[in-house]
Amino acid sequence: MKLLRKAACSLVALALAAGPAGAWTRPGHMVTAAIAYDEIEKRRPDLIDTIGAILDAHPDRGAFQVAVDRTTGRERQRRMFLECARWPDDARQTAYDHPSWHITLWGVAEPDAPPAAQARLKARAGRQTGEALEGLALNYRVLGDPSASAAEKATALCWLLHATGDIHQPFHTTELFSAAYPDGDAGAGRQFLIDPLPPHQPIALHWLWDDSISRSGLPADADARAREIKALHPRAALEELKAPTVPANAEPDFKAWARDESHALARSFALPARSPTSPTTAGATPASDGYWTKVRTVAERRVAIAGYRMADLVIAAMDAPK
Repeated sequence: MKLLRKAACSLVALALAAGPAGAWTRPGHMVTAAIAYDEIEKRRPDLIDTIGAILDAHPDRGAFQVAVDRTTGRERQRRMFLECARWPDDARQTAYDHPSWHITLWGVAEPDAPPAAQARLKARAGRQTGEALEGLALNYRVLGDPSASAAEKATALCWLLHATGDIHQPFHTTELFSAAYPDGDAGAGRQFLIDPLPPHQPIALHWLWDDSISRSGLPADADARAREIKALHPRAALEELKAPTVPANAEPDFKAWARDESHALARSFALPARSPTSPTTAGATPASDGYWTKVRTVAERRVAIAGYRMADLVIAAMDAPK
């Protein structure tokens, strides 16, 4: 089955200059995947060996061999799953990369945005840039396609996990235009402030959100952080998960997750009016204590939602009629 390659070729690769990095950074993606893995293992342990067999067929073996180290059995499968979620970042600038699948950006214009920026957004008529939503829908279908090869399913699984995490980060869905950012802020990748954590260096606002989940790439630390976040945000307490992730006889509403949740969060809280930023590292000032505290709280909740949804997506795709 050539569905993945054929459809991927039809998507336009948007290489955005100074574009945003992978949401939650690589350690953050591992935490989200650890939440998903725990859910799958609890609800559908029969799928774990099947997932492991699929990932053993992944065509880009190097990163997975490093990730599993000398582990065996279920720990080896778990480590492959965590690597799977971060692999699209590890594969950047390789033949496996799809830069446009990391983002879906809706523009926001401040009142002081130059007329040219206002006109550009008006011409877009509310349409977003980036193809994370198309990539998600495509890879979800491939994972559930009985005619897809194991290698195709492996890459589809990784992109499904990764892009689901991405669209739950507010700055993977939002681009600001203003007098300070007349060409857009690249998903807050061009906004700078002082990192609240040592060594207190200038950091992009996008990276501040990414790094708020975890800065350790160790699997054991990802597992521990996942347990903390699940304890803070059990599935039953999350209003966003009251409706089914995968409605009967329909595909998931990826756009609603990105636009109605993440983009709405960016507009209501995450943008710089809540904590001033600078377009240069030299002008960066510290984030306020209140802003940093809320960033961590909001980010943890978004990662929890993403992890639970990932589990739902994997289970639904693998249970699709054969």
